[in-house]
Amino acid sequence: MRWAGVSETSLVTLYLRACDAASRRPLLGDPFAADLVRRIDHDFRRFALGRGDAPLVAARARWLDGQVEEFFAAHPQGQVLHLGCGLDSRPLRVRPPAGSVWFDVDQPEVARLRREVYDLPPQVVVIGASVTEQGWWERVEPGRPTLVVAEGLLMYLDREQVRGLLERVVARCAAGRVVFDGVAGWMVGLSRRVRALQRAGFVFRWPVEDVGGLVAGVRPVRDESVIGLLAGSPVLSGPVRGAYRVLVRVPAMRGSLRLQRWDFG
Repeated sequence: MRWAGVSETSLVTLYLRACDAASRRPLLGDPFAADLVRRIDHDFRRFALGRGDAPLVAARARWLDGQVEEFFAAHPQGQVLHLGCGLDSRPLRVRPPAGSVWFDVDQPEVARLRREVYDLPPQVVVIGASVTEQGWWERVEPGRPTLVVAEGLLMYLDREQVRGLLERVVARCAAGRVVFDGVAGWMVGLSRRVRALQRAGFVFRWPVEDVGGLVAGVRPVRDESVIGLLAGSPVLSGPVRGAYRVLVRVPAMRGSLRLQRWDFG
């Protein structure tokens, strides 16, 4: 199976989730990622040097999965907008309730292949479009409580694109939540200077601190450090957890990768 048209960043994320699943102490334990890596015709060995980042990717996904489960516990008839979904098996991991609606949104070639590789529940609709396009929003139901999940997405957009996306969410949906991950400003600068990151497509544009006056009616509710989650994780081995406990004491590292929940309506 060839995965043509998918960005390097999506493949790296898939590989790291598979690495986590194969580890002795998985944080996420995504069996779908491990299976897909075996099936895709791609040389994943070139990503092997980044295996140490698997806990970061797994912790991020686990926290966001928890937000989805919490949302559905409160709103079993709600809808999820899974933006820039890539190869993420989230709807298979969290199993949305029968009365819910779930939209997987990504570029057309990704959406096409996503339909081929995953046996998705009937309430999951896969839309082939850029998340910044307007047309697909007509399918979103304004009256349903809404959860927007944007994993590994917003940091690649510029401020105006982030603003436009959030404004569309607030205008279209009566009430809900937005959960996403973001990077610190110093990481945005670093990604623009390091050629290896540029070649792999890891060039960030929007720092998560840049929220002042972004969108009216959106309220920050939670702010978690991914490093902090790992420093307190009982799943990781002692030495690995100890390394993150050292990193979390450094303010720049503690705030480098953050998870956010914003409410609206």
